[in-house]
Amino acid sequence: MAFIRYFIAVPRIILNDQSCSKTDMLVYGIINSLSNNREYCYASNSYFARELSVKEKTISNSINNLKRKNYINVKFVNGKRRIYLNENIVSKENKKVLEKNENKQIEKNYQYKRKEYTRNNYNINPYWLDHPEICKEAIASEDDKKYMEDLLKDFKED
Repeated sequence: MAFIRYFIAVPRIILNDQSCSKTDMLVYGIINSLSNNREYCYASNSYFARELSVKEKTISNSINNLKRKNYINVKFVNGKRRIYLNENIVSKENKKVLEKNENKQIEKNYQYKRKEYTRNNYNINPYWLDHPEICKEAIASEDDKKYMEDLLKDFKED
C-alpha cells in the first residue's frame, strides 16, 4: 500500500479514529510515504519532528499511540528502528468498503437490467389489450370451433 514519495496518504480508518491526533495522522502518512521503496520506514523521531515542526517528544507519543492502536509495528534490526505499516487493518477496512461498493454496483446493475428487460419484453402490450374495442362477446360458430380444434391438434397429446 505504498504511495508516491512526495505525497502522504492516510487511510480513512485512521482519519475517522477520534482518538488519533492530527499529528498521529500525519506521522502515519509520512511513514506510508517513506515506505514506498521498502516494506518499512527507518526515519528517526528527529526527522519527523523537523518535517512536522513539532518536538521529538510529540513524535514519540504519536508513534507509541499508533503502535498501541496496532496501526504500525516497530522492530529493531541491528540496532536500527524499522516502522512497518500494519496493512491488515487498512486492508480489512478497504475490503469492507469494496464489498459495500460491489454490492451497490451489483444491485444497481440488477435494477438496470431488470428495467431494461421489462422495457424490452413486457411493456409491449398485446394488441387486444391496447384495443379492447375489437374484443366482442360472441358464441363461436361451428366453423370457428372446427378451426380452433384443427389448430390445437398439434398441441394435444395422443
